[in-house]
Amino acid sequence: MNNKTIKIVSRSSCLAQIQARLVANKIKHAYPDISLELNTIKSTGDIDKNIDISSGETPGLFTNNISNSIKKGENDIAIHSWKDVPLEPTKETEIYGTIERGDIRDLLFIKNKSLKNLNKKELSIFTSSPRRKYNSNEVFPKLLPFKNFVVKAKAIRGNIETRLRKYNESNIDGIIIAKTAFDRIINSNLKSDKIIADKIKNYISDSKWMILPLSIFPTAPGQGAIGIEANKNNNFIKEIIKTINKKEVFNAVGKEKNILFKYGGGCHQKIGVSVWRKNDFEFEALRGITTEGKDLLSFKIANKLLNNNFVNIPKSKAFPSAASKSKVFIREQIDQLSLIKKIRSSVIYLSRKNVVSNNPKIHRSNIIWTSGIKCWEYAAKKGYWINGSSESLGENESMRIDSFINQNFKYYKLTHDQSKSSNMEIIPVYRLLPKNFKKHIKDKTHFFWMSSLIFEEAIKSSPEIIDAYHSSGLGQTYEFLNKKIKDKNKIQGYLSYDDWKKNIS
Repeated sequence: MNNKTIKIVSRSSCLAQIQARLVANKIKHAYPDISLELNTIKSTGDIDKNIDISSGETPGLFTNNISNSIKKGENDIAIHSWKDVPLEPTKETEIYGTIERGDIRDLLFIKNKSLKNLNKKELSIFTSSPRRKYNSNEVFPKLLPFKNFVVKAKAIRGNIETRLRKYNESNIDGIIIAKTAFDRIINSNLKSDKIIADKIKNYISDSKWMILPLSIFPTAPGQGAIGIEANKNNNFIKEIIKTINKKEVFNAVGKEKNILFKYGGGCHQKIGVSVWRKNDFEFEALRGITTEGKDLLSFKIANKLLNNNFVNIPKSKAFPSAASKSKVFIREQIDQLSLIKKIRSSVIYLSRKNVVSNNPKIHRSNIIWTSGIKCWEYAAKKGYWINGSSESLGENESMRIDSFINQNFKYYKLTHDQSKSSNMEIIPVYRLLPKNFKKHIKDKTHFFWMSSLIFEEAIKSSPEIIDAYHSSGLGQTYEFLNKKIKDKNKIQGYLSYDDWKKNIS
């Protein structure tokens, strides 16, 4: 291996230098004998604070100076927040790799004093992103506990520390930032970074935080990912990058950028697109509006193979053909109000919307997480501040909230008396009393199960249906079906009941 020192360059911000060190550590681990030199350059966007970063007229605003240093041979490897990089940095350079991706999602902070008036007609939010501006007005009325309001976006510039300082010192209600930027600074072990992290924690100490759900609030292509750039003619460096490249992340970002490119590309677009994987599923979320005024809204399993066993299902053979017919249990409330009221500094997981139907008092020190978006919307209408959601992908879907909690936090799940959990303490807030529904499933061949308990009750009364075709959402029920049904061709996962119902003819 060549003995020369490899020069790695990034922007001079705290976040950029953290990302450069992350890549440098990967290279050092793969090539321990290589010498590395870390350099910084101020980008055009860092130097000129008067440029309108939302206009789209200056592509590469935060990357061009750095890319040019690779083009000229002044540095060997450039490290970028990939979302800032144009599809082709320069004619002579290219992004050849990446490493593990951070949390893709956006992060919203709202000041506690703003939450004292839930009847606010206007909510002011710091963001210069056209995507965030547009989608905030589309999504926030359903996710926030305010009664009836519009979002007014206010432009802001600067690195994460600067933006959060400006937010803290202003009368603006909230701010949206990339969660991975926040996480990487807060969790850095470097002493100089910890000083900045402490400042950031102070700036948001009197705010509520919310992790915005990807399924309805997709982000900028490449958000959370690090782009590793090299000169097209430098085969030595390209080979090093290839060695550390995380192919799954690289491919996902490529798909995101190609999707946006179909609509014109660029950070000036009011479009969010995110691609990510969980187990064997690849998800794709798209939301926004094109320059021609076309609304974009989709959330799908991008890699789902067509299984002909689950296509054109006759309505007479499907259960349930309507969501109301799936209600095979009577739900009887269990009074746990006094217990819930005592809980402090914990994560409280809402398994479905009826667990807050009797308005339990949840202390402000707790984090509230929902199983899905409908549960979130219901709870928000009742005045609860929701911190995030599993988005109907299962309770084992990682919350990734280490930046906000300590090891002493406990996890509680508000659910029914027969529920189980591998990582949460159950608080049964209702009991399930089964109804006889044998007549409803007679002669059915295709089933969508809302829970494993409904499946088990059905098998008790009609054991022959084990050989039918079974579907569910992608959480615990789907995992349960895979354990119970041997023929995997008779199982299909869907995003929701409505997603499955599209196949009923």
